[in-house]
Amino acid sequence: MSWVQAANSQCNEDVFDEDADEIYIAQKEWNSTMKKRLKEGYRDGIEAGKELALQEGFNMGYRQGAQLMVTCGQFRGTLK
Repeated sequence: MSWVQAANSQCNEDVFDEDADEIYIAQKEWNSTMKKRLKEGYRDGIEAGKELALQEGFNMGYRQGAQLMVTCGQFRGTLK
């Protein structure tokens, strides 16, 4: 029956208690802030990864395109 007493004691607590445990409130704020920062960090990491992959893909495509154009230019020069 201790859970009944615990539930009853919690019901009697004032929701707007001015003497609320400051450490508990600070801990909840800290946890909330850390969750937000974790989500922001994850999003920033995803965005940075996308930008890096895009740049690497561009560099590789540019290199391949340049090699093809040199080969095409050589064939064209040979034909003339």
